[in-house]
Amino acid sequence: MATTPFVVLGQMLDDLAGLLVRVSPQAYVARPAPGVSGAVGEHVRHALDHIAVLLAADVRETLSYDWRRRGTAIETELTLALDETLRLKVLAERQADRPLDEPVFVASKVSASGAEVQGWSTIGRELAFVVAHTIHHEAIIALLLAFQGIQVPPRFGYAPSTPAAPPVTLHAA
Repeated sequence: MATTPFVVLGQMLDDLAGLLVRVSPQAYVARPAPGVSGAVGEHVRHALDHIAVLLAADVRETLSYDWRRRGTAIETELTLALDETLRLKVLAERQADRPLDEPVFVASKVSASGAEVQGWSTIGRELAFVVAHTIHHEAIIALLLAFQGIQVPPRFGYAPSTPAAPPVTLHAA
């Protein structure tokens, strides 16, 4: 299969699945400190939701990443998260030949008061957003796991343009 941006997204999902099989159910739901934004599972669910919205995008419907189901079992059930990750990997790879210039109408809330931005985009632009968004959440996941003494694979949570860096090791104070 040729390496296209959708195949790359599938590879990212494969990397996430590879990490999830190494994480314990306890580490998946652990909160390292009060006030920290979510457990690993919550960040996984959030990233997968965005990917699912993109993969379901249709020119006849408005694409909105705000229309997601929060608090689903994927946040707490590691096996469900792994199943969803692999399901989305297959969907991403099936779209390998999808035209990146395919138009899509996007709506995004920009404030808690409900202000919204709407306009035309392309599948390619939205794919670039979803990849960057996923990398951002992978970086948070890596940090949450590092707090628990769990090392992630090299480059997990790094943008393709970021130079390689040594793994982060946290030490208790």
